[in-house]
Amino acid sequence: MQPEFVHLHVHTQFSFLVSTVKLGELAPAAKARGMNAVAMTDHANLFGAIRHYKACRALEMTPIIGCELNVQRDGTERVDHLVCLASNLDGYKNLVELSSLSYTKSAASSSPSVTLETLARHSKGLIGLSACLGGVAAQRVMENGPEAAEPVLGTLRDIFEPGAFYVELQNHGLPENPVVNDILSGAAKRLGLSVVASNDVHFLDESDGEAHLYLDCIRQGKQYAEVAPHHHNSFEMYLKTPEQMAEAFRGHPEALRNTLEVAEKCSALELALGKPMLPTFPLPEGFDTASYFRKVAEDGLRVRFEELRALGVKFDEAEYWKRLEFELNIILKMDYPGYFLIVWDFIREAKERGIPVGPGRGSGAGSLVAYAMRITSLDPIPYALLFERFLNPERVSMPDFDVDFCMAKRDRVIRYVAQKYGVESVGQIATFQNLKARSVIKDVARSMGFPAPEAQRIASLIPEKAPGQTYTITEALDVEPKLKAQVEENEQVAELIKQATKLEGLTRHAGMHAAGVVISEGPLSDHVPTFDNDGNFVTQYDKDDVETAGLVKFDFLGLKTLTVIDIAERLVNARPDREGNPLHLDAIPLTDQDTYTLMSSGETKGVFQLESDGMQQKVLRPLKPDCFEDVVAAVALYRPGPLGTGMLDDFIGGKHGRKAIRKLHPLIDEVLAPTYGVPVYQEQVMQIAQQLSGYTLGGADLLRRAMGKKKASEMERQKAIFIEGAEKNGVDPEQAKSIFEEIEGFASYGFNKSHSAAYAL
Repeated sequence: MQPEFVHLHVHTQFSFLVSTVKLGELAPAAKARGMNAVAMTDHANLFGAIRHYKACRALEMTPIIGCELNVQRDGTERVDHLVCLASNLDGYKNLVELSSLSYTKSAASSSPSVTLETLARHSKGLIGLSACLGGVAAQRVMENGPEAAEPVLGTLRDIFEPGAFYVELQNHGLPENPVVNDILSGAAKRLGLSVVASNDVHFLDESDGEAHLYLDCIRQGKQYAEVAPHHHNSFEMYLKTPEQMAEAFRGHPEALRNTLEVAEKCSALELALGKPMLPTFPLPEGFDTASYFRKVAEDGLRVRFEELRALGVKFDEAEYWKRLEFELNIILKMDYPGYFLIVWDFIREAKERGIPVGPGRGSGAGSLVAYAMRITSLDPIPYALLFERFLNPERVSMPDFDVDFCMAKRDRVIRYVAQKYGVESVGQIATFQNLKARSVIKDVARSMGFPAPEAQRIASLIPEKAPGQTYTITEALDVEPKLKAQVEENEQVAELIKQATKLEGLTRHAGMHAAGVVISEGPLSDHVPTFDNDGNFVTQYDKDDVETAGLVKFDFLGLKTLTVIDIAERLVNARPDREGNPLHLDAIPLTDQDTYTLMSSGETKGVFQLESDGMQQKVLRPLKPDCFEDVVAAVALYRPGPLGTGMLDDFIGGKHGRKAIRKLHPLIDEVLAPTYGVPVYQEQVMQIAQQLSGYTLGGADLLRRAMGKKKASEMERQKAIFIEGAEKNGVDPEQAKSIFEEIEGFASYGFNKSHSAAYAL
């Protein structure tokens, strides 16, 4: 009969520089070895929990979320290990709390750690395993002899719920293993405790043992010759098959069976992922969230009308109210008014405190509601900016405002948010620094004893794919003949590249996202694990996993341009010879011809988005912008795609009458007229689909997304819809097909007009 077994003690890349197991490879590897469940138990943290949960679910496996906690010894800085697994939602929440506390409340130890008393208060729903030779139980036995086994196991048993503590046995061929196993299994039998087998996995395959040793060299900053004789981990610590584990534990077959029992208990864990959870926005008396949101937006639009009238701008008030009502209804239907109020509030507070705030960026500039609430500063109606590019009623997704603040004062806004919602409810978001091709080659070369110049020379053979981005080592071997030749001609270099390839992509350490902030209802640790990053309160999940867990990300971007403008305004207004009203950037009209004359000269060093030599020489001087729309187009066209396809030349030639303006069809000529027949923006793809083929703008946004992803089956479906809709409007099917293929080719070059317009402003 084939043995059955589940790995309950596994370290991944998030046990930083300790494991070579890449999280994306763990579940498939366990599945390939015949297991229907696998645990993730990294040191003190849950950085990979959401990824592990999703990866297992995708393969119809049981995800076992766990953590190898550091447990403080009374009155000392020493810590011992204890593995905790979440058997249900209560257990997951307690594990989140324990991991968070270990980083924020472990003053007695330099390592993230908890006390047994803290563990006892948060043990509901947890399954405890006694861990490795560094575990609480094994350490007591090795220090104090066999008689220490029963007392320490009894203490650990009493921390957990009845039947939820297991004694862990390991066999890595180390001399201590059989001695400790015999003592602990004997004590477990006398106490009525069950035993489980584990392999304390630190690498996937047996052949990865050498790479793991090099990783240990990198962690310690030492050479191979120094580390190898004292390598603290065995070459047996890989993801063994059930058959291999049965061979290693021939004397304890029950220890294998009991892993299935633990996995079955952990199958009760169900995480509700993807449902956004916003904090409650404090409301004035007499309002609910929806009614207050509507009031703020409507009052704001009335103020905008007053400002437009004061500037002598003509506008159709009915058109604005109709657009506002349309947007309000969609936002209310999607249940996002709280999100808008939260963003409106911290932007308003920043402005009241004199903190410079940007005009907006991204697709949010296409929202009239955002303009009315002064979340953005650009009126979307004169520039045909589309709300559906921001919030699509046919595709539910969270709104996402990226808000720029003066770099020097951004932290003040975050502090305000923390004071308003509670310091334990506001945190920044984790990022992870991985071992990249060049750096890992240098790290491994150093461990192998290569001279530094030689290590640098080999690493420099990895070519750049794009500015700041290199090829992977595997890719580089295909595209760089010099690297391939070195590997083929030099055995030592071949070994270096082999080991570096295995380590590439592992996580070196966790850091903090430059802009992302989350706000939760109640303490963050009620929802996601947190850690301390140089005094900053940070989620253990990255931006994608935070959103999967249900928290909503707010981007507080620090923009140096705003700081420079703020200083410049103050310096100008402080001049003793200054006369008239104080200078304010917002007071300069978008029709100011002196500004366009300056832009046309190309003298735009230091001007946001217009400062590069290429922008000045290739775009501004030949284009000679004389209106805001020209600047919007300039920002959109100065990118590799449009530059490489001649779109920029066609645009400039069309503007100055040197090239005939191309017309595709009378139904859509008006869409392309503002850009001289050149399709520049993603929104134009949407408008073409709407006017030629009868798409709703929401449906047209789905078409735009499909074109960007280039999924063949979806594109065939969309092409049929497009041609059929065009036929109903009297368009020849062959012409409709030709137009579809043309805009399909353009879709990958098109730029978000709302984003470009906000940048241009």
